[in-house]
Amino acid sequence: MKRKSVKSVTIDQNIRCQRIIPVEGSNRQTADLHTVGFRLTKVQAIQFATVLLVAAQEWDIIDVTGFRLEKRSDGTFPITITSVPKAKKRPNGQ
Repeated sequence: MKRKSVKSVTIDQNIRCQRIIPVEGSNRQTADLHTVGFRLTKVQAIQFATVLLVAAQEWDIIDVTGFRLEKRSDGTFPITITSVPKAKKRPNGQ
């Protein structure tokens, strides 16, 4: 069997969760909400942690976004882990 390098490892970035709280249809207004929650299965939590760890090794700032109004056919909700690229400095230093 041929040996493989770590460079050949790929990470599934298709992160899902069981529920995003507050749920759609809540009687509370968005301005009244102080927290956001994600309900994850064990497998989803491991996948989320793996992607978050890899992102943290490469990026200084990380954004986690849950799409609570985009329920998938399997009943899960997508989560993305992204970062804004560092802005290039202009010649005048800004």
